[in-house]
Amino acid sequence: MAPPIEVKCLQCGKSMKVKPEMAGKKGKCPVCSKIINIPDPNAKIDLLAVNEDLGDDEVKKIAKTIALGPSGNARAKKKGFFARLFGRK
Repeated sequence: MAPPIEVKCLQCGKSMKVKPEMAGKKGKCPVCSKIINIPDPNAKIDLLAVNEDLGDDEVKKIAKTIALGPSGNARAKKKGFFARLFGRK
């Protein structure tokens, strides 16, 4: 018999164990009623391929690009509602 699958609700944080027959299906959290995807422990997971030819500097540059996001500026502040309304910078 397969062991139960441990899942955690991302909404309320409740941890629970479900029957192995539920693998790959959806269930409802008993606390907050949010729909939870139950993972299939036997399914293959696609891993992120890492290029071993990259040097440390290139890896750091890629990591920084990912961390900064599409704007390219981690410190960029969004203008508030009134600043946009009245044209203040």
